[in-house]
Amino acid sequence: MALVQNYLTPTSFSIVIDRLPSVEFFTQKVNIPSLAAGSVEQITPLNTVFQPKQKIAYADLDVTFIVDEQMTNYQEIYGWINQNAQPRELGSYDSDTAVSDISVIINNSHKNSNIRFNFIDCFPTDLSPISLDITNQDVVYPEVTATFRYTYFTIDNLND
Repeated sequence: MALVQNYLTPTSFSIVIDRLPSVEFFTQKVNIPSLAAGSVEQITPLNTVFQPKQKIAYADLDVTFIVDEQMTNYQEIYGWINQNAQPRELGSYDSDTAVSDISVIINNSHKNSNIRFNFIDCFPTDLSPISLDITNQDVVYPEVTATFRYTYFTIDNLND
């Protein structure tokens, strides 16, 4: 008897960022990044043969969130980027707070935690602009996207 599977629900997820508690609640979108292993070309007298490459290239992790009215979530990422990129004095760079793990938890059709993506040693590299526009007829809450680099990610099945 075949196991019946439901489709993945793209609206049933949560994100956990220890370093950014104000971003978690307002997150609207997260893209599970692509990865590529590539191949190495080996030329032989008869044919070209491809072998698996020894490294994986991970794409960036993008997290889009609504900016709260105090701009706390925006300022959390802004401060993190500044701390990493522009230490104010010699010796002020703290490698312990430079990175943080991020977890994206995907829920199943019953809204139970199902799969967890663990992004290891993340740090923000980009924060998109905030668009404020008085010409909109409806209230459109500003969203920004934070881009993170990380060392690697793992996937845990939470229902096993």
